[in-house]
Amino acid sequence: MTNCFLFKADMTYQITDIPKDLILKTYYEKNTEFVISNALERGKRSDILFGIEGYIINYELNNKYSLATIIRNDDYLDKIKIDISNKNYTYENMPKAIQINLNNFNHLNKKNVKEVFKSRDENGVVENVKWEKYHLSFKKVYKKYKKGLELSKLEKEMLILRLKKTDEIERIVEGDVELMEVANELKRLSLDINTVGLYDEAEENEKMMNSLKAEGEKEGIKKGVKQGIKQGANNEKKSIARNLLKDGLPIPKVCEYTGLSKKQIAKLM
Repeated sequence: MTNCFLFKADMTYQITDIPKDLILKTYYEKNTEFVISNALERGKRSDILFGIEGYIINYELNNKYSLATIIRNDDYLDKIKIDISNKNYTYENMPKAIQINLNNFNHLNKKNVKEVFKSRDENGVVENVKWEKYHLSFKKVYKKYKKGLELSKLEKEMLILRLKKTDEIERIVEGDVELMEVANELKRLSLDINTVGLYDEAEENEKMMNSLKAEGEKEGIKKGVKQGIKQGANNEKKSIARNLLKDGLPIPKVCEYTGLSKKQIAKLM
């Protein structure tokens, strides 16, 4: 097994608490070209998609916060859930769909590095345990790092993905044999003739934080969603609002993102 594979397995364990041995023993690759059917998302695909026994894991790398990013990622998760439901599983043996969003921004929670979203009612009762969504903030971890605060292993792993300078990475992983091996592997790749420029700041930012998607496509999605919301009148706004409410977004935020009033939002609940 490669160091990078072990790194991905450990990071998934650190985020989800799925036993690391299970990940290592039952891991299998899935088709990452999970194209979204929405016209605005034509050609878009999930970043990292793999399966382990009982789970389908989808990683998304997000650079800038926007409503388009949240909707796009929700579409990916919905697409995976639909794909699972079409496989004729019973509810008991149906794999759990987990989406992990690695964000270069703060999402909703201003304190925690990790936010977890599930399908809950107003009393906090989980309706469906077959999907889960995580948001993790590179920004919060980087702020802790710059302040010299103690970092967890997960936070160190996130910084390995975010930092560009190998000497910074080496300082972070010092004393952790597993992370040191990953850092050495990344350093080797950065010197390989086929991966030269991996640590170049501009190129790395494009590849990692824009999820290997072209800048023009990204801007097209932003403009398309904004135009769609503006021209789609109330029906489209209400549809977006329902999805945001379903994911537990506070009503004031739903109003902010859709332009609907609190009274209009209340009618959708």
